[in-house]
Amino acid sequence: MNNLLGKNLKISPLAHIEDGVEIGDNTEIREFVVIRKNVKIGANNIIYPNVVIGEEPQDRSFVHEKSFVEIGNANIIRENVTIHKAVGLEQATVVGNSNFLMAGVHLAHNARVGDFNTLANNVSLAGYCQMGNYVTCGGAAQFHQHTKIGDYAMVSGLAGVNKDVLPYMIFAGVPAAAVTTNRVALKKYNFTQEQRVNAQKAFKIIYDSSYSVATIIEKLELLAQDSIIIENILNFIKNSKRGIITDKYCKS
Repeated sequence: MNNLLGKNLKISPLAHIEDGVEIGDNTEIREFVVIRKNVKIGANNIIYPNVVIGEEPQDRSFVHEKSFVEIGNANIIRENVTIHKAVGLEQATVVGNSNFLMAGVHLAHNARVGDFNTLANNVSLAGYCQMGNYVTCGGAAQFHQHTKIGDYAMVSGLAGVNKDVLPYMIFAGVPAAAVTTNRVALKKYNFTQEQRVNAQKAFKIIYDSSYSVATIIEKLELLAQDSIIIENILNFIKNSKRGIITDKYCKS
């Protein structure tokens, strides 16, 4: 095998690992895992049975160019997760560190997932999705291609996301709409009371009004100098290409 393997690995004899794979120290790979060539996996990961990493992307434009999957350290990847190679020469599908991908999660080509995210069973990220850090997704949440998910956001189970998900907030429904700020996560991760209040101020400007996006940006700019939370939300809106979710969730 032409692989670069670390120390203290636990690899089941029933796993299938192609040539051209790099695996870091202390990683465990269980039965019936399939890892294709051009995959790099860091240290201290646990990969459960029937996971497939580095399979060809489900994209008609793919012409068998050399592309990659790159996975960081300390991830938990549960049964039947699929992580596909990127489309485009030398491009990569990327997973960061300390993520928990539960059973049946699918990461499509060119997706990028940051650190400390929790994706419950059967969450699917379509091609080119970008997820930040400390995001929580409920079971079977589905994300349209090219969508971005901001830090500390939460998306409920069965949600259908077709626009960008603002940081620090909770979204639900099909199509997904804003519910409230992610107060539990902000408190859990030691955001101050002032920061949590500023997140709520931003939420009210964006969702408890009928302002246009241009007006929302103007109003947030007035507050951003005094709040890193509002500054982050403002920059996320300005850099959104698909457009942010602007609807507020209403129970029927």
